[in-house]
Amino acid sequence: MKKKSVIFDEAARRFLYEYLNNPSPTSHEAKGQQIWLNYMQRYTQKQHCDAYGTAYGIINPDNDYKVVIEAHLDEISWMVHYISDNGLIYVLRNGGMDHQIAPSKRGFIHTPKGKVEGGFGWPAIHLRDAAKEESPKVSNLTIDCGCDSRQEVKIWAYILAAWSLIKMNSPNSTAAGIFAAGLVDNRIGGFMIAQVARLLHENKIKLPYSLYVVNSVQEEVGFARSK
Repeated sequence: MKKKSVIFDEAARRFLYEYLNNPSPTSHEAKGQQIWLNYMQRYTQKQHCDAYGTAYGIINPDNDYKVVIEAHLDEISWMVHYISDNGLIYVLRNGGMDHQIAPSKRGFIHTPKGKVEGGFGWPAIHLRDAAKEESPKVSNLTIDCGCDSRQEVKIWAYILAAWSLIKMNSPNSTAAGIFAAGLVDNRIGGFMIAQVARLLHENKIKLPYSLYVVNSVQEEVGFARSK
């Protein structure tokens, strides 16, 4: 029997795109983990999500020997620090967000009632003094979501820079499958370990050990939030 080795079939493509386009910042990973676990149910005998939010599927679960392959799902984001009297939101890092590229970016503010769009504010070039040009810092970044006062702004859990998956191929490109997304690190790892489970299942490969396919959380918080 010829073994199947095609990784990027249509089902895998749909899974990857849904997985990359889902917001799951550090400490808010549940929705992304559910997408991953739903896919893994077809290819593992047991699935579980622990109290921290790390999800895993197990192949050949009754063996005494255990092997782990692992990736992580969480993404960097911004968090609300405080709100000014005129309704501007000041932020802190949740993981290693880059403050130098934030000015003028769109940001999605995730609320209990849905997603609100705002923009990272920065004075226009004609309003700045070139002799006293200031660099962006976390302390002087603000997000404007169209509110005029602190009372009008609700406190939200987290803010994500707007960066959805995009295809990068030009019409004349001979390359295939080139795309970019803000979450490729490390969700492409989560995709790859899921494909390991899928190919083992489709090729009916019997392992001499239990394989734990682990999608962990809270990897991104190793970077100081407020510096």
